[in-house]
Amino acid sequence: MSAVAVLSARYLQNKFIDLYPTLPVGAEKTPRMHEFILTLSPETYTRMQNAGTPKAQAMARVGKLFLDFGLHAPTVAFPEIYGLMIEPTETYTKIELDHFVDVVRAIHMLINEHPEVLTTAPHFTPVTKIDEVAANKNLVFSDKLTSLHGDLDNPINPIDINQMTVGDVCQKILAAHKSR
Repeated sequence: MSAVAVLSARYLQNKFIDLYPTLPVGAEKTPRMHEFILTLSPETYTRMQNAGTPKAQAMARVGKLFLDFGLHAPTVAFPEIYGLMIEPTETYTKIELDHFVDVVRAIHMLINEHPEVLTTAPHFTPVTKIDEVAANKNLVFSDKLTSLHGDLDNPINPIDINQMTVGDVCQKILAAHKSR
């Protein structure tokens, strides 16, 4: 199982090497084991900041875009503050890995060509923006699920998202951003 996880991570890292710098800096060609960390170029950070996303929030916002594509967000800002940890398990098929590659490449296109979408990400989850400051100041360690309030419907059914092409999801993200 470990060998498959390492193979999957190395496969993905090779697919992203032309788009994303990796961390730690200077170790781009160093073979990784079961995980690796992507970051963004200085130019991408500048585009994002100019579009309204502070550098300190950039990776968290990028992580939210994964949710729009129906994927669980990778670990963001840990162990590197400006990093996105990619850690495929041994259970993913090559088809699933290739879909993930398509999504990560689409996210690269979105954050470089339309960085403003980060200010409203995620777009297709029932809860779009969490007040993180209030959540950190007012900790709730347990609560009854019945205490949730409001309409928690997904703007787009997750099954429908999974049936769309990556390009179609990108178009929906752009339209959802413009409508906010």
